[in-house]
Amino acid sequence: MIKQRRLLTSIAVFIALYMTAALGWWTYSLLKYSVAESKLQLELLENRKLLCYNKFQSDDFVKKQHFTIDNFSYKINTKDFYNIDKVAKFCANYYKMVPQLNKRLVGGDSMVVKIAFSIPKQETAQIRKKLKNKQNAWLGEGITVGIITLIIIGLMYYYLEKIIRFNQQKTNFMMAVTHELKTPIAAAKLAIQTVIRNKNKENQDRILEISKQSIDRLSGMMERVLMATQFENRIPTKNEKWVRIHEVIEKAIDEGQFSANEILKNSLIESQDFLILCDEQMLKIVFINLFTNSIKYSDENCVNVSVNSFIRDGVFGVTVSDQGIGIPMDERGRIFEKFYRIGDERTRSRQGSGLGLYLVKQILQLHKASIDVTSNTPNGSKFNIVFNAYDCRME
Repeated sequence: MIKQRRLLTSIAVFIALYMTAALGWWTYSLLKYSVAESKLQLELLENRKLLCYNKFQSDDFVKKQHFTIDNFSYKINTKDFYNIDKVAKFCANYYKMVPQLNKRLVGGDSMVVKIAFSIPKQETAQIRKKLKNKQNAWLGEGITVGIITLIIIGLMYYYLEKIIRFNQQKTNFMMAVTHELKTPIAAAKLAIQTVIRNKNKENQDRILEISKQSIDRLSGMMERVLMATQFENRIPTKNEKWVRIHEVIEKAIDEGQFSANEILKNSLIESQDFLILCDEQMLKIVFINLFTNSIKYSDENCVNVSVNSFIRDGVFGVTVSDQGIGIPMDERGRIFEKFYRIGDERTRSRQGSGLGLYLVKQILQLHKASIDVTSNTPNGSKFNIVFNAYDCRME
Protein backbone atom coordinates (compact mmCIF):
# COMPACT_ATOMS: atom_id res chain seq x y z
CA MET A 1 0.00 0.00 0.00
CA ILE A 2 2.88 2.37 0.79
CA LYS A 3 4.36 1.74 -2.67
CA GLN A 4 0.98 2.41 -4.28
CA ARG A 5 0.62 5.68 -2.35
CA ARG A 6 4.14 6.77 -3.30
CA LEU A 7 3.48 5.95 -6.95
CA LEU A 8 0.14 7.79 -6.86
CA THR A 9 1.76 10.80 -5.16
CA SER A 10 4.58 10.87 -7.72
CA ILE A 11 2.12 10.72 -10.62
CA ALA A 12 -0.07 13.45 -9.09
CA VAL A 13 2.95 15.72 -8.47
CA PHE A 14 4.26 15.11 -12.01
CA ILE A 15 0.88 15.88 -13.61
CA ALA A 16 0.45 18.98 -11.43
CA LEU A 17 3.93 20.30 -12.34
CA TYR A 18 3.48 19.45 -16.03
CA MET A 19 0.06 21.13 -16.24
CA THR A 20 1.32 24.16 -14.30
CA ALA A 21 4.30 24.52 -16.66
CA ALA A 22 2.11 24.02 -19.76
CA LEU A 23 -0.48 26.54 -18.60
CA GLY A 24 2.26 28.97 -17.60
CA TRP A 25 3.89 28.74 -21.02
CA TRP A 26 0.50 29.05 -22.73
CA THR A 27 -0.36 32.17 -20.71
CA TYR A 28 3.10 33.68 -21.31
CA SER A 29 2.79 33.06 -25.08
CA LEU A 30 -0.63 34.73 -25.21
CA LEU A 31 0.62 37.74 -23.23
CA LYS A 32 3.62 38.02 -25.56
CA TYR A 33 1.34 37.76 -28.61
CA SER A 34 -0.89 40.53 -27.23
CA VAL A 35 2.11 42.87 -26.81
CA ALA A 36 3.33 42.07 -30.34
CA GLU A 37 -0.14 42.71 -31.74
CA SER A 38 -0.32 46.09 -30.00
CA LYS A 39 3.14 47.07 -31.30
CA LEU A 40 2.05 46.16 -34.82
CA GLN A 41 -1.06 48.31 -34.51
CA LEU A 42 1.05 51.26 -33.31
CA GLU A 43 3.48 50.73 -36.20
CA LEU A 44 0.54 50.80 -38.61
CA LEU A 45 -0.50 54.15 -37.16
CA GLU A 46 3.05 55.48 -37.66
CA ASN A 47 2.95 54.28 -41.28
CA ARG A 48 -0.36 56.08 -41.76
CA LYS A 49 1.28 59.24 -40.44
CA LEU A 50 4.13 58.89 -42.93
CA LEU A 51 1.66 58.39 -45.76
CA CYS A 52 -0.14 61.51 -44.63
CA TYR A 53 3.14 63.49 -44.81
CA ASN A 54 3.88 62.06 -48.27
CA LYS A 55 0.43 62.98 -49.55
CA PHE A 56 0.82 66.50 -48.19
CA GLN A 57 4.22 66.98 -49.88
CA SER A 58 2.96 65.59 -53.18
CA ASP A 59 0.09 68.09 -53.38
CA ASP A 60 0.40 70.46 -56.37
CA PHE A 61 -0.03 73.58 -54.27
CA VAL A 62 2.68 72.52 -51.82
CA LYS A 63 5.07 71.67 -54.64
CA LYS A 64 4.74 75.23 -55.94
CA GLN A 65 6.08 76.68 -52.70
CA HIS A 66 9.68 77.54 -53.59
CA PHE A 67 10.61 78.97 -50.24
CA THR A 68 10.77 75.71 -48.35
CA ILE A 69 12.89 76.04 -45.23
CA ASP A 70 12.91 72.26 -44.50
CA ASN A 71 10.64 69.32 -45.27
CA PHE A 72 7.73 70.60 -43.23
CA SER A 73 8.40 74.33 -42.82
CA TYR A 74 7.41 76.77 -45.53
CA LYS A 75 7.81 80.50 -46.04
CA ILE A 76 4.62 81.57 -47.74
CA ASN A 77 2.60 84.64 -48.49
CA THR A 78 0.05 85.33 -45.79
CA LYS A 79 -2.75 85.10 -48.33
CA ASP A 80 -1.74 81.48 -49.13
CA PHE A 81 -2.14 80.30 -45.52
CA TYR A 82 -5.77 79.33 -46.14
CA ASN A 83 -4.77 77.07 -49.05
CA ILE A 84 -1.98 75.26 -47.23
CA ASP A 85 -4.23 74.85 -44.19
CA LYS A 86 -6.89 73.35 -46.45
CA VAL A 87 -4.40 70.85 -47.95
CA ALA A 88 -3.15 69.85 -44.48
CA LYS A 89 -6.67 69.24 -43.19
CA PHE A 90 -7.61 67.26 -46.30
CA CYS A 91 -4.58 64.97 -45.92
CA ALA A 92 -5.22 64.59 -42.18
CA ASN A 93 -8.87 63.67 -42.69
CA TYR A 94 -7.96 61.20 -45.41
CA TYR A 95 -5.56 59.30 -43.12
CA LYS A 96 -7.39 60.10 -39.89
CA MET A 97 -4.57 62.17 -38.45
CA VAL A 98 -4.59 65.39 -36.46
CA PRO A 99 -3.05 68.39 -38.34
CA GLN A 100 -1.00 70.98 -36.50
CA LEU A 101 -0.02 74.26 -38.23
CA ASN A 102 2.28 76.62 -36.36
CA LYS A 103 2.60 80.00 -38.11
CA ARG A 104 5.02 82.83 -37.45
CA LEU A 105 5.01 86.22 -39.21
CA VAL A 106 8.40 87.21 -40.67
CA GLY A 107 7.38 90.27 -42.63
CA GLY A 108 4.45 92.27 -43.75
CA ASP A 109 3.24 89.78 -46.34
CA SER A 110 5.21 86.68 -45.34
CA MET A 111 5.00 84.01 -42.67
CA VAL A 112 6.70 80.72 -41.78
CA VAL A 113 4.32 77.80 -41.40
CA LYS A 114 5.45 74.51 -39.78
CA ILE A 115 3.26 71.52 -40.64
CA ALA A 116 2.94 68.47 -38.34
CA PHE A 117 0.62 65.48 -38.21
CA SER A 118 -0.02 63.45 -35.07
CA ILE A 119 -1.83 60.23 -34.27
CA PRO A 120 -5.15 60.83 -32.48
CA LYS A 121 -4.70 60.22 -28.76
CA GLN A 122 -7.93 58.24 -28.51
CA GLU A 123 -6.58 55.68 -31.02
CA THR A 124 -3.35 55.06 -29.11
CA ALA A 125 -5.29 55.06 -25.82
CA GLN A 126 -7.73 52.52 -27.27
CA ILE A 127 -4.89 50.25 -28.40
CA ARG A 128 -3.27 50.39 -24.93
CA LYS A 129 -6.62 49.77 -23.29
CA LYS A 130 -7.25 46.74 -25.51
CA LEU A 131 -3.76 45.46 -24.67
CA LYS A 132 -4.39 45.82 -20.96
CA ASN A 133 -7.80 44.14 -21.20
CA LYS A 134 -6.37 41.26 -23.23
CA GLN A 135 -3.48 40.79 -20.81
CA ASN A 136 -5.84 40.77 -17.84
CA ALA A 137 -8.16 38.35 -19.65
CA TRP A 138 -5.38 35.93 -20.64
CA LEU A 139 -3.77 36.14 -17.21
CA GLY A 140 -7.09 35.62 -15.44
CA GLU A 141 -7.99 32.75 -17.73
CA GLY A 142 -4.62 31.10 -17.21
CA ILE A 143 -4.84 31.39 -13.42
CA THR A 144 -8.46 30.16 -13.40
CA VAL A 145 -7.73 27.17 -15.63
CA GLY A 146 -4.63 26.42 -13.55
CA ILE A 147 -6.56 26.50 -10.27
CA ILE A 148 -9.37 24.35 -11.70
CA THR A 149 -6.81 21.87 -13.06
CA LEU A 150 -5.01 21.65 -9.73
CA ILE A 151 -8.34 21.18 -7.92
CA ILE A 152 -9.29 18.37 -10.32
CA ILE A 153 -5.88 16.72 -9.84
CA GLY A 154 -6.22 17.12 -6.07
CA LEU A 155 -9.71 15.58 -6.05
CA MET A 156 -8.57 12.72 -8.28
CA TYR A 157 -5.61 12.10 -5.98
CA TYR A 158 -7.86 12.24 -2.90
CA TYR A 159 -10.42 9.78 -4.28
CA LEU A 160 -7.84 7.42 -5.79
CA GLU A 161 -5.89 7.45 -2.52
CA LYS A 162 -9.15 6.83 -0.68
CA ILE A 163 -9.95 3.89 -2.97
CA ILE A 164 -6.47 2.43 -2.45
CA ARG A 165 -6.75 2.87 1.30
CA PHE A 166 -10.25 1.38 1.36
CA ASN A 167 -9.15 -1.61 -0.72
CA GLN A 168 -6.22 -2.15 1.64
CA GLN A 169 -8.56 -1.91 4.61
CA LYS A 170 -10.86 -4.48 2.99
CA THR A 171 -7.87 -6.76 2.48
CA ASN A 172 -6.88 -6.31 6.11
CA PHE A 173 -10.49 -6.95 7.11
CA MET A 174 -10.60 -10.21 5.18
CA MET A 175 -7.31 -11.31 6.76
CA ALA A 176 -8.58 -10.34 10.22
CA VAL A 177 -11.94 -12.04 9.70
CA THR A 178 -10.18 -15.17 8.45
CA HIS A 179 -8.11 -15.22 11.63
CA GLU A 180 -11.11 -14.42 13.80
CA LEU A 181 -13.07 -17.25 12.19
CA LYS A 182 -10.27 -19.81 12.25
CA THR A 183 -9.46 -19.33 15.94
CA PRO A 184 -12.88 -20.20 17.46
CA ILE A 185 -13.51 -22.94 14.90
CA ALA A 186 -10.14 -24.53 15.65
CA ALA A 187 -10.74 -24.23 19.40
CA ALA A 188 -14.20 -25.78 19.19
CA LYS A 189 -12.94 -28.54 16.91
CA LEU A 190 -10.05 -29.33 19.24
CA ALA A 191 -12.36 -29.41 22.26
CA ILE A 192 -14.79 -31.77 20.54
CA GLN A 193 -11.94 -34.01 19.35
CA THR A 194 -10.62 -34.13 22.90
CA VAL A 195 -14.01 -35.28 24.23
CA ILE A 196 -14.32 -37.92 21.51
CA ARG A 197 -10.76 -39.17 21.95
CA ASN A 198 -10.52 -39.23 25.73
CA LYS A 199 -14.14 -39.93 26.62
CA ASN A 200 -13.34 -38.35 29.93
CA LYS A 201 -16.68 -37.33 31.43
CA GLU A 202 -14.99 -35.39 34.23
CA ASN A 203 -13.61 -32.87 31.73
CA GLN A 204 -16.59 -32.92 29.38
CA ASP A 205 -18.32 -29.94 30.92
CA ARG A 206 -15.19 -27.80 30.83
CA ILE A 207 -14.38 -28.78 27.25
CA LEU A 208 -17.95 -28.21 26.10
CA GLU A 209 -17.89 -24.77 27.78
CA ILE A 210 -14.77 -23.95 25.77
CA SER A 211 -16.60 -25.06 22.63
CA LYS A 212 -19.60 -22.93 23.52
CA GLN A 213 -17.40 -19.87 24.12
CA SER A 214 -15.69 -20.39 20.76
CA ILE A 215 -19.02 -20.75 18.99
CA ASP A 216 -20.36 -17.66 20.81
CA ARG A 217 -17.29 -15.75 19.67
CA LEU A 218 -17.90 -16.93 16.11
CA SER A 219 -21.57 -15.97 16.37
CA GLY A 220 -20.66 -12.52 17.67
CA MET A 221 -18.30 -12.01 14.75
CA MET A 222 -21.01 -12.99 12.27
CA GLU A 223 -23.48 -10.67 14.00
CA ARG A 224 -21.10 -7.71 13.63
CA VAL A 225 -20.51 -8.46 9.95
CA LEU A 226 -24.24 -8.80 9.26
CA MET A 227 -25.07 -5.59 11.10
CA ALA A 228 -22.33 -3.71 9.24
CA THR A 229 -23.81 -5.01 5.99
CA GLN A 230 -27.25 -3.80 7.07
CA PHE A 231 -25.94 -0.30 7.77
CA GLU A 232 -24.17 -0.34 4.41
CA ASN A 233 -27.27 -1.32 2.39
CA ARG A 234 -30.20 -0.04 4.42
CA ILE A 235 -31.06 1.40 7.83
CA PRO A 236 -31.86 -1.43 10.28
CA THR A 237 -35.20 -1.39 12.07
CA LYS A 238 -35.10 -0.44 15.76
CA ASN A 239 -37.16 -2.29 18.35
CA GLU A 240 -37.40 0.52 20.87
CA LYS A 241 -38.45 0.29 24.48
CA TRP A 242 -37.68 2.09 27.74
CA VAL A 243 -34.77 0.48 29.62
CA ARG A 244 -32.39 1.52 32.39
CA ILE A 245 -28.96 2.50 31.08
CA HIS A 246 -27.28 0.61 33.94
CA GLU A 247 -29.16 -2.52 32.97
CA VAL A 248 -27.88 -2.28 29.37
CA ILE A 249 -24.29 -1.76 30.58
CA GLU A 250 -24.46 -4.67 33.04
CA LYS A 251 -25.83 -6.99 30.34
CA ALA A 252 -23.04 -5.88 28.01
CA ILE A 253 -20.47 -6.88 30.64
CA ASP A 254 -22.20 -10.21 31.28
CA GLU A 255 -22.84 -11.12 27.65
CA GLY A 256 -19.70 -9.68 26.11
CA GLN A 257 -17.85 -12.99 25.86
CA PHE A 258 -15.07 -11.62 28.04
CA SER A 259 -12.71 -13.87 29.90
CA ALA A 260 -12.83 -13.96 33.67
CA ASN A 261 -9.86 -11.62 33.85
CA GLU A 262 -11.41 -9.24 31.29
CA ILE A 263 -14.72 -9.10 33.15
CA LEU A 264 -12.84 -7.86 36.21
CA LYS A 265 -11.43 -5.01 34.15
CA ASN A 266 -14.94 -3.61 33.49
CA SER A 267 -16.52 -1.64 36.28
CA LEU A 268 -19.60 0.54 36.48
CA ILE A 269 -18.57 3.31 38.81
CA GLU A 270 -21.05 5.15 40.97
CA SER A 271 -23.11 7.21 38.58
CA GLN A 272 -26.61 8.45 37.80
CA ASP A 273 -28.99 5.94 36.27
CA PHE A 274 -31.68 7.00 33.79
CA LEU A 275 -34.20 5.52 31.38
CA ILE A 276 -33.58 5.58 27.64
CA LEU A 277 -35.84 4.76 24.70
CA CYS A 278 -33.69 2.52 22.53
CA ASP A 279 -33.11 -0.81 20.85
CA GLU A 280 -31.60 -2.65 23.79
CA GLN A 281 -29.75 -5.22 21.67
CA MET A 282 -28.13 -2.54 19.50
CA LEU A 283 -27.15 -0.38 22.46
CA LYS A 284 -25.71 -3.43 24.17
CA ILE A 285 -23.50 -4.00 21.10
CA VAL A 286 -22.26 -0.41 21.46
CA PHE A 287 -20.99 -1.02 25.00
CA ILE A 288 -19.63 -4.49 24.22
CA ASN A 289 -17.57 -3.03 21.36
CA LEU A 290 -16.34 -0.12 23.49
CA PHE A 291 -15.35 -2.49 26.32
CA THR A 292 -13.65 -4.87 23.88
CA ASN A 293 -11.76 -2.02 22.24
CA SER A 294 -10.62 -0.60 25.60
CA ILE A 295 -9.45 -4.01 26.84
CA LYS A 296 -7.71 -4.83 23.56
CA TYR A 297 -5.63 -1.65 23.66
CA SER A 298 -4.79 -1.86 27.36
CA ASP A 299 -1.92 -3.58 29.14
CA GLU A 300 -2.64 -6.73 31.14
CA ASN A 301 -2.14 -4.94 34.45
CA CYS A 302 -3.93 -1.75 33.49
CA VAL A 303 -6.45 0.04 35.67
CA ASN A 304 -10.04 -1.15 35.19
CA VAL A 305 -12.12 0.13 32.30
CA SER A 306 -14.60 2.44 34.01
CA VAL A 307 -18.09 3.37 32.84
CA ASN A 308 -19.90 6.43 34.11
CA SER A 309 -23.45 7.48 33.20
CA PHE A 310 -24.35 11.08 33.98
CA ILE A 311 -27.11 13.67 33.86
CA ARG A 312 -25.76 17.20 33.66
CA ASP A 313 -27.78 20.32 32.83
CA GLY A 314 -30.36 18.28 30.93
CA VAL A 315 -27.67 16.30 29.09
CA PHE A 316 -27.82 12.50 29.35
CA GLY A 317 -24.64 10.61 28.56
CA VAL A 318 -22.12 7.86 29.29
CA THR A 319 -18.31 7.90 29.37
CA VAL A 320 -16.12 4.82 28.93
CA SER A 321 -12.55 5.38 30.16
CA ASP A 322 -9.46 3.19 30.13
CA GLN A 323 -5.80 3.45 31.07
CA GLY A 324 -4.48 1.90 27.86
CA ILE A 325 -2.07 3.06 25.19
CA GLY A 326 -4.41 5.84 24.03
CA ILE A 327 -5.28 7.00 20.53
CA PRO A 328 -3.00 9.42 18.64
CA MET A 329 -4.56 12.80 17.91
CA ASP A 330 -4.23 12.41 14.12
CA GLU A 331 -6.13 9.09 14.16
CA ARG A 332 -9.08 10.08 16.37
CA GLY A 333 -11.05 11.41 13.43
CA ARG A 334 -10.79 8.12 11.53
CA ILE A 335 -11.27 5.39 14.16
CA PHE A 336 -15.03 5.27 13.43
CA GLU A 337 -14.46 4.57 9.71
CA LYS A 338 -15.35 1.17 8.34
CA PHE A 339 -12.41 -1.29 8.39
CA TYR A 340 -10.07 1.34 9.87
CA ARG A 341 -7.68 0.19 12.56
CA ILE A 342 -5.10 2.06 14.61
CA GLY A 343 -1.43 1.55 13.87
CA ASP A 344 0.76 0.61 10.96
CA GLU A 345 -0.38 -2.28 8.81
CA ARG A 346 3.02 -3.97 9.03
CA THR A 347 3.56 -3.67 12.78
CA ARG A 348 0.00 -4.09 14.12
CA SER A 349 -0.11 -6.94 16.64
CA ARG A 350 -3.68 -6.72 17.99
CA GLN A 351 -6.30 -8.67 16.10
CA GLY A 352 -9.60 -7.18 15.01
CA SER A 353 -11.92 -6.65 12.07
CA GLY A 354 -12.13 -2.85 12.06
CA LEU A 355 -15.92 -3.01 12.43
CA GLY A 356 -16.38 -2.46 16.18
CA LEU A 357 -16.16 1.34 16.40
CA TYR A 358 -17.80 1.69 12.99
CA LEU A 359 -20.87 -0.10 14.37
CA VAL A 360 -20.72 2.01 17.54
CA LYS A 361 -20.92 5.19 15.46
CA GLN A 362 -23.68 3.89 13.18
CA ILE A 363 -25.86 2.58 16.02
CA LEU A 364 -25.54 5.82 18.00
CA GLN A 365 -26.37 7.90 14.92
CA LEU A 366 -29.43 5.71 14.41
CA HIS A 367 -30.42 6.65 17.98
CA LYS A 368 -29.65 10.36 17.30
CA ALA A 369 -26.75 10.20 19.74
CA SER A 370 -23.16 11.40 19.31
CA ILE A 371 -19.76 10.07 20.35
CA ASP A 372 -16.27 11.51 20.50
CA VAL A 373 -12.95 10.42 21.97
CA THR A 374 -10.54 12.39 24.13
CA SER A 375 -7.41 11.65 26.14
CA ASN A 376 -7.83 10.20 29.61
CA THR A 377 -5.78 11.26 32.62
CA PRO A 378 -3.00 10.26 33.15
CA ASN A 379 -3.08 8.04 30.07
CA GLY A 380 -5.52 6.09 27.94
CA SER A 381 -8.69 7.15 26.15
CA LYS A 382 -12.15 8.36 27.08
CA PHE A 383 -15.18 7.81 24.86
CA ASN A 384 -17.95 10.32 25.49
CA ILE A 385 -21.51 9.47 24.45
CA VAL A 386 -24.31 12.06 24.51
CA PHE A 387 -27.85 10.76 23.94
CA ASN A 388 -30.83 12.57 22.48
CA ALA A 389 -32.46 14.28 25.48
CA TYR A 390 -35.95 13.62 24.10
CA ASP A 391 -35.29 9.85 24.32
CA CYS A 392 -34.12 9.98 27.94
CA ARG A 393 -35.79 10.63 31.29
CA MET A 394 -35.15 10.32 34.97
CA GLU A 395 -36.23 7.15 36.71
